[in-house]
Amino acid sequence: MTTPQRPTEAELNAYLDGELGPEAAAAVERHLALEGEDARRIADYRAIGEALHSLYDPVMAEPVPARLTQATERKRSAALDWTMRIAAALVLLAVGGAGGWMLSRTIAGGEMAQVAFTRNAIDAHRLYSVEVRHPVEVVAEDEAHMSSWLSRRLGKDLKPPALGGAGFRLVGGRLLPADGKPAAQFMYENTGGQRLTLFFAVATGGGDSSYRYVQDGSTLSLFWYIDGFACALTGEFEQKDLMAFAREIYRARPSSGGSTGASPYDSW
Repeated sequence: MTTPQRPTEAELNAYLDGELGPEAAAAVERHLALEGEDARRIADYRAIGEALHSLYDPVMAEPVPARLTQATERKRSAALDWTMRIAAALVLLAVGGAGGWMLSRTIAGGEMAQVAFTRNAIDAHRLYSVEVRHPVEVVAEDEAHMSSWLSRRLGKDLKPPALGGAGFRLVGGRLLPADGKPAAQFMYENTGGQRLTLFFAVATGGGDSSYRYVQDGSTLSLFWYIDGFACALTGEFEQKDLMAFAREIYRARPSSGGSTGASPYDSW
């Protein structure tokens, strides 16, 4: 008996988007019935897509402002038209060595998981950064205990980076969930009272070093992988500020050995 060939990632994504013909779709469904891991992954992607539609479809239904309509009439572009209508609600930017590029409407599987993780970071930042008396679970004065506790819960050594070089002091940290698994949030504050949060979870399946931005209103979050962790740096700052803070985090992380040299991202 011939073993059915496993669908490619492109075929799985096409199935998820409803772009396969009846025979190809039936073949994918037979595969998913036998492969629980792929079935769970497709279910997760579909749930994320439905959540994004729920959040942003009302924005898509809004009339396009006249000034934007006039601009698109001068230089019509389907991609630009979609970007302008959605940008007020969600901005995604992946930064590479040669520059930046906007992600298209159909987000690949790994990027969808990164968006969901970053949304968790934004929600946690908004929830706790406004707290006056209880912004953190463990205060900075008890940093040794906090690091030990969070490292034990995440199953990997984790210490809050020192951001004094960027003008921020550690306020403290707390334990939070991310996709049903433990995550850690560290909070920082500058002399002006502005707060910055770092959201960490152990990365599964590896990752690349590309930065990705997710913006929601005035809140901007920068996602990347560092030392086996998925990390999201969140606050009410501009992109250039978050990138400068990320470089400081790279230099301050324990595995750097205290190096003050340039990070691999300094040219981005």
